[in-house]
Amino acid sequence: MSEELEKAKAAKHEHPAAKVMGWLVTAACLLWLGWMARALVPQKPAGGPPPMAAMMGGAGGPPLVEVRPVEEMEINPPNAYIGRVEPIQDVELRAQVGGYVKLVHFKEGALVKAGDLLFTIDPEQYDARVAVRKAEIGQAEAALDRARRYLNRLERSDARAITQADLDTARSDVAQGQAAVKQAVANLALAEFDLKHTRIIAPIDGRVGRTVANVGDYVSPSLGPLVRIVQVDPIRIAFSVTDKDYLKAIEHFGTERVQDALRIRYRLPTGTVSDGVGARDFEDNTMSADTATLSVRARFSNKHGLLVPDGYVTVLVDLANAPKSTVVPQEALLTDQAGRFVYVVDDAGVAQRRAVDTGAMADGRMAVRSGVKPGERVVVQGVQKVMPGQPVTLAPVKEAARK
Repeated sequence: MSEELEKAKAAKHEHPAAKVMGWLVTAACLLWLGWMARALVPQKPAGGPPPMAAMMGGAGGPPLVEVRPVEEMEINPPNAYIGRVEPIQDVELRAQVGGYVKLVHFKEGALVKAGDLLFTIDPEQYDARVAVRKAEIGQAEAALDRARRYLNRLERSDARAITQADLDTARSDVAQGQAAVKQAVANLALAEFDLKHTRIIAPIDGRVGRTVANVGDYVSPSLGPLVRIVQVDPIRIAFSVTDKDYLKAIEHFGTERVQDALRIRYRLPTGTVSDGVGARDFEDNTMSADTATLSVRARFSNKHGLLVPDGYVTVLVDLANAPKSTVVPQEALLTDQAGRFVYVVDDAGVAQRRAVDTGAMADGRMAVRSGVKPGERVVVQGVQKVMPGQPVTLAPVKEAARK
């Protein structure tokens, strides 16, 4: 009991500064607890309605949508086919005469022109044969001249001094001499022909491949091809067109106008699309019974050598002069049981449903044959909240959408 009295007396005599410090600590704790409680309780945003309400244009208000204008542009998606590059001409050169290769005048893989000298076979023996044949002609002409002079003497002589047998023999000798001259001339032509073929000439422009004959090798007609030349410019691409695509083009443009109406290009395996346009070069006269396709070949300029024979490319066929079409962004299109449709926003800000008849698509835009007109605005974002005949709120047009 005495201890409790002592504590009470001590409390009464406590220093005033200690009391003030206690009150300050207590007040600070209460402020901290209040700040934490305020942070945990959700606060109403100061700048407007919450995000969901903003998307709805406010509680119960028109939905917020993004629109794009209907445009006119060229929609020309190509049909793609697998094509194989092939030379228009190629030739395998063979030796026409036997002999040793004296000179090779080209580098393997090089481009050559028609008339370029490629191989020289040692011509020595063939020069000698030409000389022999020329000498044989001289002998035959001399024998013919002698026979003619003898016949002339007989014909000028008194008929009683010669026999008919002598005259017939002389005339026969002249005829044989004429034949001998002709034979000698023909032999000379053959010898010159062989001599000519000791020089192997390129018959076409193109690129030469690997040769099997080098200087010092013996070549002959039985050896086989010495080298192959393939034409590389111009060049053509062979591809197969489905019967549906081919007949559709013929029905629409006619056989005579197809060449001018269609544009044929190619895409390399690297993704590069040709700047030049090919020309129809050949079409097969029958459809393949197995694949229902028609073999077609198109001719292309190949100045840069990008088309390599036996390589594969993608052939692109589209319209040469495609008309402009009314187009809408692909994201504006909706589909239900009635077909495809879009929402068009009029000047009053009211969304209207429009059924559309669509065509080809390219670059995220769809051609529309009917249903909308250029300049009208179609909804591309927020379409799930649009109700036909109800007003909408237009979102600001994004900078990217304007371009």
